[in-house]
Amino acid sequence: MKKVKRLISIVIPAYNEEEGLDELYRRLQKVLDGLDKYSFEVIIVENGSRDDTYKKLLEIHQKDKRFKIVQLSKNFNCDGGISAGLKYVRGDAVILMNADLQDPPEIIPEFINKWEQGYEIIYGVIQKRKGVSILRKMVSWMFYQTIYSLTNGQIKKNVSDFRLIDKKVYEVINSMPEHNRFLRGMISWTGFKSTGIPFVRAERYKEGGEAKVLSIFQRAKNIKWFVTNAIFTFSDFPLKLMTSVGAFTSFLSFILAMYFLGGYLIYGTASPGYVKGHTSLMLVILFLFGVLFIFLGIIGKYISKIYDEVKQRPLYIVRDKIGV
Repeated sequence: MKKVKRLISIVIPAYNEEEGLDELYRRLQKVLDGLDKYSFEVIIVENGSRDDTYKKLLEIHQKDKRFKIVQLSKNFNCDGGISAGLKYVRGDAVILMNADLQDPPEIIPEFINKWEQGYEIIYGVIQKRKGVSILRKMVSWMFYQTIYSLTNGQIKKNVSDFRLIDKKVYEVINSMPEHNRFLRGMISWTGFKSTGIPFVRAERYKEGGEAKVLSIFQRAKNIKWFVTNAIFTFSDFPLKLMTSVGAFTSFLSFILAMYFLGGYLIYGTASPGYVKGHTSLMLVILFLFGVLFIFLGIIGKYISKIYDEVKQRPLYIVRDKIGV
């Protein structure tokens, strides 16, 4: 009796990736054809692109039926696109990767080998970033250090979205009803057996014209979304910080009050060095009001997350499905 091959799904969100899809298909096809022990399906989620990404995906689907398409009505961010793809997968495991070829398809066999060894989450660890300035490397290092600290090590340093997760993992993710999704943290939160594979993050595949400009703006938007979701979805540190700063400010105010009271009792007037006028008073008031409004902004961010959850709007809206 012929042994049934295990199915591995690959989910790829694509936003304005017309320029690089042929190269993505070529490299993925080469990798998948070399893994004949498994069968594959590739679900590419067209995430509201403004170029001819969808048209290019249709051409690829006509050539290779393993490549399937889920088209969304607009851009729902990277994690919204991945969430859409995860709803349609059928595989015993799923590989998550980006379409810009910064995640090299050639290390997919390493992911699968680790999966066969019993690991249920295998994530890519960025060892080096090609074509990145020193300033950006420093910013990335500081960002990962901060997120690692704020989430108590739950989100590991230099870990990318490029990963393989077992079926039992993505079934748990699909069952989670939350709308403010930070999949990198959610997958880690499940606690399944995990390991990392180091890789060199390549430069983004070439692109030109409007697609390049749009992708720059989209990446900036994604970075902002990533930072806010990572902090406000997986850390209560800002709330704890508010309490600590409030207590410290109150303590300073108490010390200052004792200082002026002592000056009055000793000298019968304000302490030496004190200049009559409104400057010092205004500085204190402005400082306290500045701290207050910062805290109100932090509280407002958490409330906005709660508001999003209460509205219960869908994570994504599917416009069309091809081959799914």
